[in-house]
Amino acid sequence: MRRTLAIVATSVLVASTVALAAPANAANSVAGGGASFPYVFLSQCAADFNASQSNFTIQYTSTGSGTGKGNFSKGTFVFAQTDSKYSSGEPTFDWEYIPNIGGAITVPINLKNATTGRTLGSSIQLKQVTLAKIFSGVITTWNHPEIIKDNPRISAALPATPITIAYRSDSSGTTNNFLQYLNAWAPTIFPKVQDDMTTAFPGGKPPSNSVAGKGNSGVMANVLAKEGTIGYVDLGDAKGYPSARIQNAKGEFIAPSSASAAKNLANQTNVDARGLVQLDYKVAVSGAYPMSIFSYGLARTDGSGANGLGVRQFQDYVIQKCGPSRAAALGYVPVAGKVLAKAKELVAKIK
Repeated sequence: MRRTLAIVATSVLVASTVALAAPANAANSVAGGGASFPYVFLSQCAADFNASQSNFTIQYTSTGSGTGKGNFSKGTFVFAQTDSKYSSGEPTFDWEYIPNIGGAITVPINLKNATTGRTLGSSIQLKQVTLAKIFSGVITTWNHPEIIKDNPRISAALPATPITIAYRSDSSGTTNNFLQYLNAWAPTIFPKVQDDMTTAFPGGKPPSNSVAGKGNSGVMANVLAKEGTIGYVDLGDAKGYPSARIQNAKGEFIAPSSASAAKNLANQTNVDARGLVQLDYKVAVSGAYPMSIFSYGLARTDGSGANGLGVRQFQDYVIQKCGPSRAAALGYVPVAGKVLAKAKELVAKIK
C-alpha cells in the first residue's frame, strides 16, 4: 500500500485511486485514470496539486492504458493517461494527446548465485535479440550459452534455473512500448505491436513457462514470487529491484535509471501535431537506456467536458512544476526541449 501525504492508494493487483478530500463543491472533483506506468509520479502530482489550491480535486485511478482510453472515449474519465496511441475507439469529440512525463521500462530478474546467495539480476547483461528470445520462450534457462556469452564476469555464477516469464494480463501501454522495442530489434520474433501481450507472443499464445499478472504491480508480484522469473515494469514500480542491463544501439549494456532514460528521451524529437512522439528505439547515444518512453495525458478541447479548467490547470502543473521537481526522485524523466514546447502548446488548448 502506498501512502503519499493524506493519500491512501491500493496498488497490488487491483485498481489504484489517488485523491484528497473532496472540496465543498463536489462538482469540482475531476475524475481521471488510465496508465499504471506513471501512477507513482501522477499520484504525487495529484497530492501536491490538490494541496496547493482549493478549486479542484484531482482523482486518478490506475487501470491500465487500454481501460483509460476506453473510459475517456465514453466520458467516464474527464481526463485520462496512456502510454500508447489509440488503435481503435477514438473519441468522437475533439481531444488531444499531451506528452507529460517520461520514464524507463525495466526488466526485473529474480535470480541468485546458488553458491553465495547474492542477487544476480542487476549484473545480468542482455542483448536486444536475447531479450526477445527469452520472452518468446526460446531461451528457457539462465545458464543458456547465449546469456553466458554476454556475461563473462558472472558466467560461472549463472545457475541452470528455469526462466519464468511474467507479463501483463491487461491491456497496457507498458506492454505496447515493450513490444515496440522487441519489434524494432527482432521483428521476426515479435511482429505484433499492441496493448495485449497475451496474443502478441509468437504463435499468438503465451509460452508454457509464463505467468500473467494484472498491472505492473501484478507483474512485480509474480517476479518476487518465484526464483528465475523475469518481467517488465516501469522504473517507479520496480522500486530499485535488481533489473537487467539492456544493450543500446552503441553496443553498451546500460542499467535503467532516470539519468540514463533522460539521455535517451532528450534525443527523441519526432513529435507530431497531435503530441505523439515517434520513438527511435535505436537512438545511438552513449549512456542512454534504450527502453525509454513517454506517457500522455488525454484531454478534451471541445469545451463540452466537465471541469475543463481543472484538467488544464492540472496538466500544466504536471509538465511545468511537478515534472521538474518530482520526476527524477520517483524514477521518471520530466519532458523537456521540443517535447515540452509541444506539450505547453497542447495544454493551452484544453477547454
